[in-house]
Amino acid sequence: MIQKIKFGNDGWRALVGDYFNETNLFRVAEAFVRYLRSENLASKPVAVGFDGRINSKQYAELFAGVLSANDVTVFLSDRIIPTPVLSFAVKHRNCGAGIMITASHNPSTYNGVKFKAGYGGPFVVEETRKVAGFVRDEAEKKRSADNIISADFLPEYLAHLNTIIDFTSMRLYAEDPKNNPSVMIDSMGGAGQSIIEDILNSVGWRAQTIFGTAESNFYDRHPEPIEKNLEPLFYNVSVTDAIIGIATDGDADRCAVCFEDGKWISVQQTILLLLWHLHQYKNLSGAVIKSVPVTDKVRVLAERWKLPYYDVNVSFQNITDIMMKTDYLIGVEESAGFGIKGHLPERDGILSGLLFCELLAKSGKSLYELWEEIKAIVGELHYQRLDIPAGTMDRGEIMSHCEHFKPSKNLEEFFIEKVRKLYDKEALHGIKYLFGDSRWLLIRASQTEPMIRIYAEGRSDDELKRLLQEGRDLVGI
Repeated sequence: MIQKIKFGNDGWRALVGDYFNETNLFRVAEAFVRYLRSENLASKPVAVGFDGRINSKQYAELFAGVLSANDVTVFLSDRIIPTPVLSFAVKHRNCGAGIMITASHNPSTYNGVKFKAGYGGPFVVEETRKVAGFVRDEAEKKRSADNIISADFLPEYLAHLNTIIDFTSMRLYAEDPKNNPSVMIDSMGGAGQSIIEDILNSVGWRAQTIFGTAESNFYDRHPEPIEKNLEPLFYNVSVTDAIIGIATDGDADRCAVCFEDGKWISVQQTILLLLWHLHQYKNLSGAVIKSVPVTDKVRVLAERWKLPYYDVNVSFQNITDIMMKTDYLIGVEESAGFGIKGHLPERDGILSGLLFCELLAKSGKSLYELWEEIKAIVGELHYQRLDIPAGTMDRGEIMSHCEHFKPSKNLEEFFIEKVRKLYDKEALHGIKYLFGDSRWLLIRASQTEPMIRIYAEGRSDDELKRLLQEGRDLVGI
């Protein structure tokens, strides 16, 4: 039976085996060739990279082989690399596009293809749809190695980081006897490997990486850097003299951090700390772009500093779209993907981790002290996300039901000021209810996993609990 290939946020991801397999990958690769020709990009090279998942290298070779057989020159990575390294190569080498074989932060049972545009960021929605429109039921399965050039993308990426990170300040910080810059890194068995450690060691910092060798099953962990998956990092930071813990996900385009005592720093705190660093310690300005599920405290800082502010639909593609049109400072999504001024319109977990180290060096303060500075302005943060396995639930029906939501007695003092609906093409996949004063509830059907997500933000723990319970009741769990 011919399988319909469902494209998602920035390409195609699916379970390995029945769905993500060589036959379907041939179909996607051939569709990509048709796309390149339709956009007059087939005369420019394409950069191809891969992560450490099962058969990712072979899948990358297959995709490169299809491009080569159709007279497209291919720069094929000679090793496992993070997605942002591939993205930088696309821009640096003046490629027409890029292909990254990865399923990002999804479990090891998944693999996928990320499409990268010539500007070094993810395809915007319309370009992904164009590729989807070129998929055929049958694959020709022609491939060759005639136009494939093996390439090492890492050196050019590392050289570029020198234009963004103030490594001089970091060296001086390390040379001061009163400081003790020790960092614990958890690469989660992903494509980040020991890259951050190597960079930090080169500027006099002490760094150690756990799970630093890329491993196809991510050492039996889900490679998403969220609290429940990072106990090894928290423990190792708590029993050493590390001043920060840093984690990157399966393809190292996302980043998480923890305090020096091993306590988790939520993604929302991480976002606020990064924004604080860029504006207060690096003296940078520009538009602040966030996705809908991100804390409203981001808006509070943007308005305080009189910075342009955008609140966009879920998916970094939508953030990229704004980045391409404006002078931006930062683009952030709730799932720990951050794009930074002076780099690429792209998520980068390596750069984000280094920025936190730079923040410590430039400020001379601990992460706890820095968070207190921010909290004095934006107030306490009361935010949470719940992930509900969809199972046999009809996600479309749930979204339809949410359209008729009215607050129960549980929220009797809450008044809905605004309702925001999120669509993918014509399909409703999320509804956000805004109650004013940084209070809101969002119900969303994940576009990459069989999951219903409930997000909420309130002014107190009690408000947060009540909002989350309202979400559970609305979903029917």
